[in-house]
Amino acid sequence: MTVLDSKNIMIMVDGMPAGGTERQIVELLKGVSGSEEFSIALGILQKGGPREAEACDYADLVIPIRQHYKYDFSLAISLIAHIRRYHIDLVHTFGCVSDFAGLVAGKLTGIPVVNGSIRSARPHLNKRDRFSKLWMRYADVVVANSFAGVRAFGVDNLSTVKVIYNGMDLDRFKNLTPQGHGETTLCMVGNFTSKKDQAALIRSLPLIKSKWPETRLVLVGRGERVVSCRRLAEELGVSNDVLFFTDTNHPESLMAGCCIGLLLSPNGEGLSNVVLEYMALGKPVIASNLGGNPELVEAGVNGLLLESHDPEVIAEAVNSLLSDLKRAEEMGRAGRNKVENSFSSAIMVENYTELYRSLLSNV
Repeated sequence: MTVLDSKNIMIMVDGMPAGGTERQIVELLKGVSGSEEFSIALGILQKGGPREAEACDYADLVIPIRQHYKYDFSLAISLIAHIRRYHIDLVHTFGCVSDFAGLVAGKLTGIPVVNGSIRSARPHLNKRDRFSKLWMRYADVVVANSFAGVRAFGVDNLSTVKVIYNGMDLDRFKNLTPQGHGETTLCMVGNFTSKKDQAALIRSLPLIKSKWPETRLVLVGRGERVVSCRRLAEELGVSNDVLFFTDTNHPESLMAGCCIGLLLSPNGEGLSNVVLEYMALGKPVIASNLGGNPELVEAGVNGLLLESHDPEVIAEAVNSLLSDLKRAEEMGRAGRNKVENSFSSAIMVENYTELYRSLLSNV
């Protein structure tokens, strides 16, 4: 390994699982990769995540940080040595352990610290969120990906808080071969955990099929609730019409083959990558009216927002779009335009590089 040149940014993350935050970290790394202005060092605490290899490919340097146990806050000591060895000028952290270690190391070495851990808008913060919130008040800048997330974390009063929206690399959606399953195919992408409500969507399917018998539902994701969702589909007699895809990190072709993209999130979202992906593909969106979803979905313009997950409410929203395909197509076009104008990866990367420039102007 060599010492970096130019202004050196260290991005430090708790891990690289197959989640929305990790996709955005990859987009940021990819966008800054090859820059003459910045070099990027990457530190990953929990090794072996599905997006780790991709992230490492875009980093100029991978720093060998070792985490000995789950909440290993002693990492701050070894991180100080890495900052000095590789001449790091700024630390940007994602995740509660990274937030703490990066903050302590940054303050003791006199370099700016960016806390990037507001990536959700849950009504109740979990343990890791609460740890991250503690460190936020001492960071030079706190970056959230939605205004809903800022409110959920209760840091509205911090002058250091800034919102930078997620961005989509629109090239990902070029030259796709849609993997279609019929003209009235619905799609929901999201892991099968308590954070998503695939079960409510399955319960609505018999109601939808009573009017649109050919309707099929594509569910993409991993998680412990796959088994219970399969069982529910069988109990409701729609198992042949619910297709499960549980082993892919690249669902774009599946999404392209649907006519409506859905995201049911009982606890809300920060700024959903999945919703942005539906929009980038020109699909009308039906999503829960919670968290950051209203920052993406303008009801009646590029999609519909649900006030509840009652099967009747979901079915009514789906039926309204299937009954007026021209309106659905117009919503899809409006969503695509919104991504191009406000949520591209180029815009996100430029916002981050402007932030880095401002913090490093005196370094």
